[in-house]
Amino acid sequence: MLLPWEQLRLVLAIARHGTVVGAARALRTSRVALDAALKSIERGAGAALFVRENGRLLPTDAGRSALRTGERISEEMEKVGRALPPIPPGPPVQVGIDALLAARWLQTAGGDLVRWLGPVTLQLSSRGKPRGAALDLEVTARRPSRPGAARPLGVTGEALYASEGYLLDRGRPARPDRLVGHRVVLLTGLAARTDAGRWLQRAAQGGADVALRTDGLVSMLPAVAAGAGLGVLPRGSEEVAPELVRVAEIPEIPVRPLWLVPSSTGRLSARVRRAAEVLERSLGMALRRWERG
Repeated sequence: MLLPWEQLRLVLAIARHGTVVGAARALRTSRVALDAALKSIERGAGAALFVRENGRLLPTDAGRSALRTGERISEEMEKVGRALPPIPPGPPVQVGIDALLAARWLQTAGGDLVRWLGPVTLQLSSRGKPRGAALDLEVTARRPSRPGAARPLGVTGEALYASEGYLLDRGRPARPDRLVGHRVVLLTGLAARTDAGRWLQRAAQGGADVALRTDGLVSMLPAVAAGAGLGVLPRGSEEVAPELVRVAEIPEIPVRPLWLVPSSTGRLSARVRRAAEVLERSLGMALRRWERG
């Protein structure tokens, strides 16, 4: 089962403390809020994660499975944090990154990312390089013009998603590539010419109901999360919107390599080199998690 890190963090805390009250105190939240969050997580997982025994919450088989995943991710994040030297003080390092990618990454890394990154400013853009931004580093899917200077981060790709509520109401499609009888959110404009846009158009032919048309994945995500219909989103989108469910992988849409590219052609400063190391390890860890599903 794939739960977003923010949900796994709550499950880990409840398992470690044995009670919602103790976990809520450690997480600095209320018992009521944490209890509601646990019920929502269990609804999304389709199984109880804990059972009450002698006044304590003990994990079920499904809970133990989630805990194994959470503990592995926590260990990976701790290893990354221990291995990273601090970024030297000075002006913030400017990093260009796709807005949706940044949102998924920030949710996966959680609060540890702030400690790792330190003086780094993320310049967000939904379409290519941020306009007018003077960048030190850029995270991009474009093939770098100077391959020797670029660092490979991993690969990114898309999958078919729907909200929990939509699946409860309409069920899963019998065939992901034939969405007859289902509502879909289609891409328009330039986005319709991408691999994701073309695949979704083909899958919707022959009887799918078009619930909404949008010009990009950034605006598609809240529409699909709200239950408008099925849509193609980047893997790991459930990190941003926990109500999202990954319905199916789409082999017809090729994965794309991501690169970390320095803007300077000369020697990088110590601060930029340290920031690049943080990005390479932390974002690379997130990409591997999303690909594993």
